Amino acid sequence: MRETARILSKLLADGEMSIADTELTTDYHKPEVRADLDIWGEEMGFTLIEMRGKVYLVPNVDSDLLAVSIRDVRESESRNDRMIDAFLQCYIIMTIMWLFYGGKNNNPKRATFLQVKDIVDTLGERFENATPTGAASDLETGYDINFRQIAAHWSAMQVDDPANPQRRKTKKAVILSACRFLEREKLLYVLDEGREIRPTERLDDLVVGHYLDIRRIEEIHELFDRMGEVSDAEAK
Repeated sequence: MRETARILSKLLADGEMSIADTELTTDYHKPEVRADLDIWGEEMGFTLIEMRGKVYLVPNVDSDLLAVSIRDVRESESRNDRMIDAFLQCYIIMTIMWLFYGGKNNNPKRATFLQVKDIVDTLGERFENATPTGAASDLETGYDINFRQIAAHWSAMQVDDPANPQRRKTKKAVILSACRFLEREKLLYVLDEGREIRPTERLDDLVVGHYLDIRRIEEIHELFDRMGEVSDAEAK
């Protein structure tokens, strides 16, 4: 039991464990320890994923104890943020993941870094497609996201405020806030004074090796392709 406790403590604190840690690895591969960890995973709501020399603790989506909730996103910067701010943050995170891992091949990773200014431009294009058409309504129903309300919230913001760089409600600031949230989760590096982001090895491993199976890749492309169809319909 003590062996299991040491491993669980390491995984809960760091989210991962290197196989190079000989003592913990030896204990981890003991059948009785793995059985204990499986029980803890069922009770606490997590899965252990082993790949590329590491063991990752991945919270289940429905885990009340470990999974990130919309409230966590909302309060990541300020308890005064509204739900619309949290949904915007979630959509920004989804867009960042699509930009990094939206490739249509066996290796979906298509970018090694992103500039924040390019994320601003991409979001602008995407939100222009969130128009009050039947297609947009279908998207909102299918994905339970109010694209038009989020788009209006986004459009009301300035891109930046050079006179007040600390202003939180600009387009660049809210993107950077989402990036900092992912950085705290050890999924991104925020570099060049907040102008560039890069994925961590942890993010690459979990997205490419675990989350992005063929079905999930198809769902992501369907979402973004359908948003493009909304824009095409408006132009005709």
